[in-house]
Amino acid sequence: MPYYDNELPIEYHLPEVVKGPWTREAKQRALERDLLQVYMEYFEKAIKFRGWLPWRNFPIKEMQEYGQCLSEETVDIIEGFLGVEEYVGDYVEESLEMLRDHRSRRNMQLQWGAEEAKHGQAWEIVLKHSGQRTDEELETYLNKVRDYHWTLKDHPGMDTPLGVSAYAMVQERATFYNYQEVRLRIRQEYGLPEQVTPEEKQRGYEVGASEAFKVVGSDEVAHHGVFLKIVQAHLRYFPSMTFDVLTKVFEGFKMPSFHAIPNRRKFLRSMLRADFYIKPEQHEIKIHNPILKALGLENNDAFEQAVLLARKLPDNLGPDTVSLSRTGEWVVAYSPNGA
Repeated sequence: MPYYDNELPIEYHLPEVVKGPWTREAKQRALERDLLQVYMEYFEKAIKFRGWLPWRNFPIKEMQEYGQCLSEETVDIIEGFLGVEEYVGDYVEESLEMLRDHRSRRNMQLQWGAEEAKHGQAWEIVLKHSGQRTDEELETYLNKVRDYHWTLKDHPGMDTPLGVSAYAMVQERATFYNYQEVRLRIRQEYGLPEQVTPEEKQRGYEVGASEAFKVVGSDEVAHHGVFLKIVQAHLRYFPSMTFDVLTKVFEGFKMPSFHAIPNRRKFLRSMLRADFYIKPEQHEIKIHNPILKALGLENNDAFEQAVLLARKLPDNLGPDTVSLSRTGEWVVAYSPNGA
């Protein structure tokens, strides 16, 4: 099908800044238009750049060749992430019910779920073709995964559409970091350097399971980016509400379903031995602080300052009259007519 670079109609462009007082209704309309733009950009990039297939786009023969190099701990970690990824159906089911009246967010969640559904397939393929799990073992494992139903209620702050996005923003960055660490671990066990070799660069893909973790990791960081944009959009129009939700999510955050997967003890023990992100200090350095910087804040003290001061902002202010400094102070510029 041909691709036409058509000029989009005006209603699909970013909304113009409203002049004058911002009512709650005006803020909500502007937010919905911003979210539509986020959805369109996300969907276009998903179609153009993330249309890979787990059963077509991975070097299966190399997985088979190098499979015996994988350590038992690495295999337990991959199997654990297979279990975690399989709960995407539960996550999408509950979030779609919450988002049924928000068209752009609903459609974005559908596309996100379709992309995430490939990740569990990817880890199943890695385990099978690396010779580390048989078809029967994988079927038994996945059946045990389905015995537990994951729910949004498992995590604080996820009782609103914004809370779902704020949690996903954190979780996707944490998952990206974890997958990058697994990828580097696999390369080490394969006897490869951390950096991609000239041969890999020339052919355009990495060796065996390393390629699978690179591809899925690219999905995860893209997903982090889109949920970050959703949170940033809410922050422009509803700063106090957004910071209150972020506080709940940050304080109660934990990776989904770690406690529920069938091999949880082996998985968590292997994660600790591998010195992965699950330690609190690693979460702060690798996940929490980069998110704060992306939101425009220099550290957690600035975040706490912004939370407190946001509650004192007048309700009729919009993005044309208020901005957030990196130290957490709000800068308000009133127009001459007092609007």
